[in-house]
Amino acid sequence: MAKPTLLYVYDALCGWCYGFSPVIRQLYERYGDQIDFTVLSGGMITGNRIGPLSQMRAYIQGAYKTVEERTGIRFGDGYLNGLLLKDDYISDSTRPGAAMTLFKAILPDRAIQFAADLQRAHHFDGMDLNVDANYGPLVESYGIDPEEFVAHIGDEAILQQTEQEFRLVASYGINGFPSVIVGNGDQLYLVARGYLPYEALEANVLRAINS
Repeated sequence: MAKPTLLYVYDALCGWCYGFSPVIRQLYERYGDQIDFTVLSGGMITGNRIGPLSQMRAYIQGAYKTVEERTGIRFGDGYLNGLLLKDDYISDSTRPGAAMTLFKAILPDRAIQFAADLQRAHHFDGMDLNVDANYGPLVESYGIDPEEFVAHIGDEAILQQTEQEFRLVASYGINGFPSVIVGNGDQLYLVARGYLPYEALEANVLRAINS
């Protein structure tokens, strides 16, 4: 009998996804042997949404406190007093999406952990995820050759696959992140749209796989 599947739809630049990362990791650690987990990059900031982070600065400076209060996550000084204050930093989901595509081609079973690493690098450390070289240290801890990884993030095939993933997420009607979809047989169940605490997510997932 085929395992149920779980699609974790996230974006590396999404603050609520950052807050959700401990929740989805806990679920993976508990049910990773019973459910096939897949990470999908949502493409939150693409097309005409790409632009300076400074345009969202005032909103983020208020909203991050709400994320911290609800999730218990902490945004770091490197982000709040570093990246967020740079007028020339451009928000674009393409490169972190491509990095996830490439990572999944190498170590698909570790994608949940890598998603959390990307989110922490951005929202805590203030890492610029548009810079290919910055991904090297992130993948080295997984035993991946950092130079080889960095050299292939911009491959045309990787970028095309990433764009296809963005379109797939859109075809599901998902425009908010994080979202979680459970597939059981030929049925798909949207079990999370936006942040949920662990107990609520687990209950929804178990309801879907036992339906």
